[in-house]
Amino acid sequence: MRGSRRSRFVGLWGGVLLGTMVLACGCGPLSPGEASRQGEDVASEASSAAPDSDDGEGLAAGSLDSKGFVPAPVARGTPSVAFGKGKYLVVWEDERDGGVYGTRVRTDGRLLDPGGLRLNPRAVRGFAPVAAFNGTHFFVVWQAGTGISGVRVATDGTVVGPVFDVVPPGTVSLPLGLACSPKVCTVTYNIVAEMESIISFTRVRWDGGVLPDVDHTVSPAGNLAGESSVAWNNNQKQFLIVWIDARGGTASPDIYGARVKEDGTILDDGGFPISQATGSQRRPDVTWTGRRYHVVWGDDRSGTFDIYGARVRSNGTVEDLAGIPISTAPGEQTLPRVAHHESKSLVVWDDTRGGQHRIRGARLGEDGRVWDSSGFAISQGDLPNEFFPDVAYGDDRFFTAYAAEVEYSPFGTHFVLGTRVRHDTRVQDSPALVLTRVPGTAPSAPSR
Repeated sequence: MRGSRRSRFVGLWGGVLLGTMVLACGCGPLSPGEASRQGEDVASEASSAAPDSDDGEGLAAGSLDSKGFVPAPVARGTPSVAFGKGKYLVVWEDERDGGVYGTRVRTDGRLLDPGGLRLNPRAVRGFAPVAAFNGTHFFVVWQAGTGISGVRVATDGTVVGPVFDVVPPGTVSLPLGLACSPKVCTVTYNIVAEMESIISFTRVRWDGGVLPDVDHTVSPAGNLAGESSVAWNNNQKQFLIVWIDARGGTASPDIYGARVKEDGTILDDGGFPISQATGSQRRPDVTWTGRRYHVVWGDDRSGTFDIYGARVRSNGTVEDLAGIPISTAPGEQTLPRVAHHESKSLVVWDDTRGGQHRIRGARLGEDGRVWDSSGFAISQGDLPNEFFPDVAYGDDRFFTAYAAEVEYSPFGTHFVLGTRVRHDTRVQDSPALVLTRVPGTAPSAPSR
């Protein structure tokens, strides 16, 4: 297990063309024929926005809710979650028309859109969506062919058009990062050219207007960079973009970062190192705590992937040059995500210490202290494998969304589940909330 997992991570980086590989390996959209094999009941009529209601909570496995929906494994890839005005919005790549769906969840666990909201009205399928909130609207962006498109979503579930094109077709750009200030959202991505991959960003106004960012590259040319993430710092009115960077050697990418002002000015030309530890550092994520940034990543300095982090000041100073070990348990810990409130961040990740994939978490304090040295279980084994987490904070609790299936299927279809987590690590939803549903009879449903 350990050897195969590490080989896959190293192999993905060794391939260089990160976005191209994602398209080639099958985690992009299915053809119409492939999608139809998932069942006639996976139809686009489920995409209409349902009004806010008390229905859809505590759904028993395989049963219809009051609106006639049942759980179904129609998702692909990693779900993304954002919080705004009393609601979480969870988005994912879906088998149905348009390819980008979402659902809103209240902080009391009520699922507001049991059939899912179709967020991409276009015929060109979208995939790998990410979500953020700008204070009034959710922004959702996704890969569209070889470009990037997006849309605003009101907190009542209304898709506010028109769709905006962040990057025109012709550029490979995966994975995506997204963070919003009240004025602009910054979308990060990697552009792949011959023998190089660079991190770039484009800003989108609060009203969906795409700004003409001319000099918008944060990583140096002639280099291999990818897997970006971004956070907004409201105190200094700046974004921090983090990514993996191979300027120290393609076999062992490091974590770099660069600050960008709200007006698009790059403060750290070429970026600065956050972690240059032995081995590979992969899939970073970042959040602003109100006092500093918390950056987390997967790290194989010990020979298998663990979760490490570092605190970064708003002036770019890295406070933990050796990194903070957040989880160094047996097995592999990968794909960390982080959200913050008050004095602690919640870091969640994919954990295989028990053999199968589970979602675990730990709290990271402002002082760098890890409050849960062994981590605690967030997913509860509703399905044998639970993976690909994301997390957001809102109204005195965190919400973690993740993929789940009987077999670990990174490039196949799966369910999206979600659970609320209190500051004291109490998991509020067991069994987890089932977020992916379709009309009628589903082929299968999560069960214990």
